[in-house]
Amino acid sequence: MRLLLLGLLSSIIVCAQSFYVLTGVKEYDPLVSSVPELEIHNEEIRAEMIAMSKELNVNTANHPSRVLAFLISKVSIGDTVGYKVNLELGEYMKRESDGGAIFALSYVDSHLIAASDDVEDDLMDTVEEMLSKFAYQYKDDNKGSTQTKTGLTHTNFAAHMGYETDYKVALKKAKKEGKELLIFMSTSYCPWCRKLEKRLLSKTDIDKKIKAKYIPVKLNFSKKNFPKQFKEIALTPTLYIVDPKTEKIVHQFVGYSNREGFLEILK
Repeated sequence: MRLLLLGLLSSIIVCAQSFYVLTGVKEYDPLVSSVPELEIHNEEIRAEMIAMSKELNVNTANHPSRVLAFLISKVSIGDTVGYKVNLELGEYMKRESDGGAIFALSYVDSHLIAASDDVEDDLMDTVEEMLSKFAYQYKDDNKGSTQTKTGLTHTNFAAHMGYETDYKVALKKAKKEGKELLIFMSTSYCPWCRKLEKRLLSKTDIDKKIKAKYIPVKLNFSKKNFPKQFKEIALTPTLYIVDPKTEKIVHQFVGYSNREGFLEILK
């Protein structure tokens, strides 16, 4: 099973719709796969992963259906040789349509290091940096003070959260209140949109910040009942910040991987 999952981690890619969020991750199996010349560090790297996991209170005892893996491979560009270090969280996720499960990557971080005399030190420095970044996001995503509104489903999200669903109505309201529009572009069949709803937009502290600055509106991309400027990006979820006076897009955030940029403008 572990060898199979390592193979899947190496070959499966979730594109711009990856939701890169660590909320609710309570267990995983830490694994390391490296090129032969660097395998001597595998146990040391795994020990670092376990130490970080204990600090986060994550169970690492035999959970093969979810793996956190360092994958170290050799790369070359012309005559320059180096190593690519990936930290990936792979897990089984249910499809919204048929309830079936697919194995996908829900977190990916990648670094390149040169094949120099200091490669061993560079490798361990890189591992520590990547684990530190992972731990920081994990703590941020799992803050106990950030609560999600109860009774929320994707069908009642707009009504439950107080989002407008008509672009023209939202635009008129934004002009009246002197606020920009926050457009949440979704579809009924997009599982990553559900993650965005549940793990970001429905958080009470984030929702409060959104409504202090914006008039939020949820639109269904499939229905096309909105200006053509919002039809150019077909990926969902997409968040748009729009100036109500000019109807120009001020910011746009495609996929959940841009969540940090969105959170930054809420500060």
